[in-house]
Amino acid sequence: MAGRPRAPRLISNNVLPNVNLQIVNLIPKDIYLQMTDDISWITWLAEHRLIRNEQLCATCQQPMPLTRRQNRGIGYDWMCQACNTRVSLKTGSFFANTRLDSKTIVMMMYYWVYAVKSTNVMLFENITDWHIIVDYNNFFRMECEKWINNRHVQLGGIDVNGQPVVVEVDESYFFHRKYHRGIRRKGSWVFGMVERGTGNCWLEIVPRRNAATLEPIMMNHLLPGTVVISDAWGGYVNVSTMNNGVFMHEVVVHAQNFVNPVRHDIHTQTIEGLWMQVKRKLRYQSGTSRQLFKSYIAEFQWRYSHKDNTFGQFLDLMSVNYNI
Repeated sequence: MAGRPRAPRLISNNVLPNVNLQIVNLIPKDIYLQMTDDISWITWLAEHRLIRNEQLCATCQQPMPLTRRQNRGIGYDWMCQACNTRVSLKTGSFFANTRLDSKTIVMMMYYWVYAVKSTNVMLFENITDWHIIVDYNNFFRMECEKWINNRHVQLGGIDVNGQPVVVEVDESYFFHRKYHRGIRRKGSWVFGMVERGTGNCWLEIVPRRNAATLEPIMMNHLLPGTVVISDAWGGYVNVSTMNNGVFMHEVVVHAQNFVNPVRHDIHTQTIEGLWMQVKRKLRYQSGTSRQLFKSYIAEFQWRYSHKDNTFGQFLDLMSVNYNI
């Protein structure tokens, strides 16, 4: 006698490995097509590592089958057949503490990744409360901050051809004015390092820009053999002698010229371009609050380092942040 088929213990057999997740390139229609029914949608979420593909019972340590649950979140739960424990599909994911529909959240995530104006997103997704957009944009930005905090970025070193990699370094001052009007308030210094050719960078808010502050950051994030190019600011005076001379140091004196007239490769135009992009981004976002400034810097750093297949790269970031 055949009986009822066993409930599945895996949502999908085709969960994307991280290396494939990073190259996912979708248009909105591709995602909307997966929203036609609950099974198609949760399968898409599991395959793209936004929810867990399987769940063990915390009590019995047995795989929990997927069961239908009417009028509850995504529409399905994990349920232990031995002890009847239920676990939401949202458990352990970005959706765990959210009340908004997961489909709306994913589309807000997609549009945020591609910097679509919030007013347009509200129209596309029929969102009437401006605070919802603001809150989720902040959440996505904080995921970039987690990404920054959870990895050790190292720049420079020696490339595959045995040549030293050039890293440009500089500091820039970010001021804060309410609505860009009125008296300027005390701002923040940001120290930046950018690797030529790759766009890999490191940005860090610093209390001051002296050698005692900048040197430990360079030691922590630059690989031996790096060619460091800076301006003539005194905070870089010891670069060539740090750690027994593991870095080469070239200086362009901006009071004289912005590009060395003899060696045109000695300049800081890459890092100057990066500062221009950061400040343009912040102006586009109508400035930032002091409390969120670090997350805005983290968002820019993530975006600057992930210019290709950006949505797939952000899905990968989320899978790592939530260990899915």
